[in-house]
Amino acid sequence: MLPLYTAFSELLPLLAVGATPLLKVKTISQVIDSKTLEIVNATTLSSPFATFSFSATASFEVQTSSRVQVQFKEGVFQPPEISSSLDLPETVDIFGQKIDLKPVQQTLNPIQEAAANITRSISGQPPLKVPLPGNRAASWLLITYLDHDFRISRGDGGLFILAKEGSPLLDLLS
Repeated sequence: MLPLYTAFSELLPLLAVGATPLLKVKTISQVIDSKTLEIVNATTLSSPFATFSFSATASFEVQTSSRVQVQFKEGVFQPPEISSSLDLPETVDIFGQKIDLKPVQQTLNPIQEAAANITRSISGQPPLKVPLPGNRAASWLLITYLDHDFRISRGDGGLFILAKEGSPLLDLLS
């Protein structure tokens, strides 16, 4: 499922990061496995220098036809994928003012070989797994609406509106 809207306050810093000139939210997704009763919330951020991915895994229990109890288990930070070439935009807009990045890009060209070496050393590293213990990792969802393409749910964290990947609804929004 791909988020269309959320009023979840803990996502606001993530969305603010995506509004910065050189760091963008590439993907936010949620995968639900009804066989293993697991949920994986994943996010990927990209910059001209690297791509950063992290996720949170949770188990869930269906309590009623519309209520689900969620227990987050761990967060996972993937090793960053460092770009072998630094691909800066020609200009960046900061507070309504366009800044020319061509001189910066010329200065950074010699650093590309160092970036390639770092990429080779990081690429084989395992992800960093962080357990999420205690009651703060417990949550619930009340599913207000659900069909083949769309889900609206409310939880102790806010309102969530999601569309299934590949849904025609996503075409209407783009």
